[in-house]
Amino acid sequence: MNSTTTEILKDAISAIYSTFPNLSYKPRPDDVKLLAAYMKSRDSDYPRSLDLLLTVNNREIELELLKYRRH
Repeated sequence: MNSTTTEILKDAISAIYSTFPNLSYKPRPDDVKLLAAYMKSRDSDYPRSLDLLLTVNNREIELELLKYRRH
């Protein structure tokens, strides 16, 4: 995964946590994809980083989630 992809995934995960600040559990990659799809379905002006998040494999998302939780 290149640094551009990493930054885009980071932005997508940040957008999800900003939209759903009361997540009381550690979401799995599939959960994150469902939240991203929900965000896209509700607002035509959704963060474009969600498009990439929905196409990458779950392992890449898991790595970014781990990094996000550490900060």
